[in-house]
Amino acid sequence: MNIRNLQWLTPTIQGIQSLHRQRFDRLYAGEPMEAVLSIAGRLYGSSHPLAGGNEIDMLKEPDAWLDDVLQDMADHVDEAADSITFRPLSIELDCLGVHFIDALFGAQVYFKEGQVWSDPLPYDLSELSMPDLSRSQVLTDALHLAQQTAKISQGKFLIALPVFSCAINIGINLFGEKLLLALADRPEVAKNTLMIINQVILHCVRAFRDVVPPEIMRNSVACTRYAPVGFGQVDGCATHLVSCSQYQTFFEEPDNAVLTLWPYGGMMHLCGQHVQHIPAFKRMKSLRSVQLNDSASEDLKAYYADLRPDQLFYVGPTATMTVDRILEISGGHRVVLQCPMERAAQIA
Repeated sequence: MNIRNLQWLTPTIQGIQSLHRQRFDRLYAGEPMEAVLSIAGRLYGSSHPLAGGNEIDMLKEPDAWLDDVLQDMADHVDEAADSITFRPLSIELDCLGVHFIDALFGAQVYFKEGQVWSDPLPYDLSELSMPDLSRSQVLTDALHLAQQTAKISQGKFLIALPVFSCAINIGINLFGEKLLLALADRPEVAKNTLMIINQVILHCVRAFRDVVPPEIMRNSVACTRYAPVGFGQVDGCATHLVSCSQYQTFFEEPDNAVLTLWPYGGMMHLCGQHVQHIPAFKRMKSLRSVQLNDSASEDLKAYYADLRPDQLFYVGPTATMTVDRILEISGGHRVVLQCPMERAAQIA
């Protein structure tokens, strides 16, 4: 079977995928919903690091990687026919994982034990300069892969962009604790470093938007963080390390700059203790949703009580923040459950 002809992607499955996307459109539009949305997609590719390996390097062997991903998608395509839980048909272009931007700055990025790692840059953050991205082989190869994947898709499945992350995460990847110390000791140096990092992130967003049609382009981890056309994303992982005032001084502006680059704003991923930033998150008109998992899920009640009525919540259940607890806090309103559901939970 020619896996690239997509004959295994039946009209029935495409119809169910379209139905789920319409439901998310209604949710983001603030329309009344009868049932809570749930999402639990797959990271396709037998060699995906999160699937237990990284035998095929998508940048060095794009054709072999694409065939592997498409075969995995075809082998599990029946899962996408789930009419209750959204299981997006999406190819994740997560080349180099959370270290994609690191590589554009010349950091040493490598695979080890099923994970992607990077080494800090061997110089002070005051020496960071804007890289010549027109000469970046990593970016060139990634854009070529995105363009190739878009062509193969025939508009029938989604393409999730690489992990562009955020200024604070990349700053720590590149400089470790030196970045955090500079917030107090060398604030102007820290601000300049973060500005340069964010300029690279913004450049990447624009570059990938030029080669992937908006109708099928989504942000990283779309398999569980799907949002409709025109919504972006930033990570907020490391913001649990900084105070409310530090976030407002150093990180609110760059995060907002990334989100406002998208027509309708976007999502912030949170996975730690971030409640000190709720006032800033509420103030950011570009922030339309927060994605909570791990310890961040435990704070759903605080987020739900204090964020704006137009802000949504993607929540990964935990042992204590169960589905029942999520629904008790929210009544099922403005939430997306990041787990499989055998039957749709009704909105109170």
